[in-house]
Amino acid sequence: MKDAMNPSPLPPDGHLSREKAGELMAAADIDDLAERERRLALFTEFALDASVRPLHGLLAELAEVSLGIATPVRTFSCGRATNGPELATDPDAGWYVRDGDHRDPDAPVSDSMRPPPPPAKKGKAQTSKRKKKTSLKKKYLYGYDAHLIVTRDTEHDTVLLDDGTPNPDVLPALVLGVALDKPGQRPAYNGLKVLNRLQERGYKPGYLAGDRAYNNSEPTEWQIPVRAMGYKPVYDYREDQLGKQAGTEGSILVEGRWYCPSMPEPLINATIDLYAERIDRETWVRLIAARRGYRLMPKQNADDDGYQRMMCPAEAGKAQCLIKPHTLGRGIHLPLIDPKPSPAGPVKVCRQNAITVSPEAGAKQWQVLEYGGPDWQKVYFRLRNSVEGYNGYAKNPLAEGIEAAGSRRIRGIAAQTILLAFQLAHANRRKIKKWLESSYSEVSAPGGEVSHGRGPATSPSGS
Repeated sequence: MKDAMNPSPLPPDGHLSREKAGELMAAADIDDLAERERRLALFTEFALDASVRPLHGLLAELAEVSLGIATPVRTFSCGRATNGPELATDPDAGWYVRDGDHRDPDAPVSDSMRPPPPPAKKGKAQTSKRKKKTSLKKKYLYGYDAHLIVTRDTEHDTVLLDDGTPNPDVLPALVLGVALDKPGQRPAYNGLKVLNRLQERGYKPGYLAGDRAYNNSEPTEWQIPVRAMGYKPVYDYREDQLGKQAGTEGSILVEGRWYCPSMPEPLINATIDLYAERIDRETWVRLIAARRGYRLMPKQNADDDGYQRMMCPAEAGKAQCLIKPHTLGRGIHLPLIDPKPSPAGPVKVCRQNAITVSPEAGAKQWQVLEYGGPDWQKVYFRLRNSVEGYNGYAKNPLAEGIEAAGSRRIRGIAAQTILLAFQLAHANRRKIKKWLESSYSEVSAPGGEVSHGRGPATSPSGS
């Protein structure tokens, strides 16, 4: 069975020379390998779908998903030197290297957006939240990147009620898809592969958050395809990607959204200044909110090819503009835009009521929510936290222990994928079992009466 699903031409359990491995790769039947890869995907989906069957109907309505590759898993093999003469006994795996604090070398600027921590206790000084550690150890691991699709309800911040019982309106975070590959290799390819299969299985597209390895891919490989599939991307950026990112027809893309070219510099650079600690978080919140008066507004939904008509904010009634007299006199609560004169005259977005924005324009950084705004923080952090939380849950050495090599004592990408799918299915079942038991638990009420814990608003079967 394993051989029929093995998408690699390289046999495990032996130390192949690089020359021999190259010959096997060159002689491989690409179509046959693709068919084996498809079978492996079908098998993992069968295992995961079976594990969530009690909640399948509800999950099909839960559109939001998070995609993460922050899940390195060891393989039962000792790695060899990257440029050595021989491959390891698991030739499809690779070296994973990351700092000891598990952070990306380009630290996420989103940490700057989180609300400040509670005041320090008396007598204890608070240190800067971005202070560098004095000792950072590198994490080396020979294995695979596990690309996981995790569901998450973004409308609720917690799955528990005040009394500690599960919220009947919130499903637990569960894994619906997985793919393995060498660390750092083909994130866009693997992400799209899992997302495509997810839609074929009846799950609807919605918000999509993921590691920055995905949105740092080429737009034609990731950003444009996921939008064409109906997903609404929610991204974080590196420090060097903040502020103005692109332009089209005179409008400017600032941290993922289209704005009037005359938006003031303090608003354009708000997040840059926050990260550099030139402004405090409260000032930054006000500046982000002030951007809304300069944002281009959709005149109509995007067409089937992804083209969308976007209105000048003054034409949309969100601002007043001196070069458009009919927009003046709307009240001092709206920003007054005074474009800088240019020998070439006003840009197209200022001359017209609306412009057409192509799907390629600013595709690499565009996202559906205002970066750093309340909705963005709610959706992004909840989706990303679902991946981190699930990772910790399934890495428990007393349960599945998915990161440990000893929990999958077999080599090869097919064998590793099959066993990992079973481990994730087991983790799903554990989470669902605990959720259902807590939802229907009987609680002794005052006076000796027995009251039943709150059950799900819809039956677990989704009916």
